[in-house]
Amino acid sequence: MKSQYFPKEQSMKKLVLSMTAALFLAGTLAPVAFAESELEKGVRHDNRELDKGVDHDAKEVDKGMKHDADEVDKGAKHDDKERHKADKHIDKEVKKDL
Repeated sequence: MKSQYFPKEQSMKKLVLSMTAALFLAGTLAPVAFAESELEKGVRHDNRELDKGVDHDAKEVDKGMKHDADEVDKGAKHDDKERHKADKHIDKEVKKDL
């Protein structure tokens, strides 16, 4: 009876050994496959720095636009005050003439 199962046991051992060898080989090659060269690290670093610069520039543009809008509002308010003063002055002159 034992002789009947011997080929199955031997094929099972071969299967286990080949699976173990495949896993070991995959485990040793994985770090090599995912390793970065100095050039790749440099490119990744440069891209990060570029993204930071773009974000900073966008914030500066937003600040500038907000500042410009505030200045336009101040200018419009100033012009309204000047018109109002001129209207008051004209009204006084008209009243003097009456």
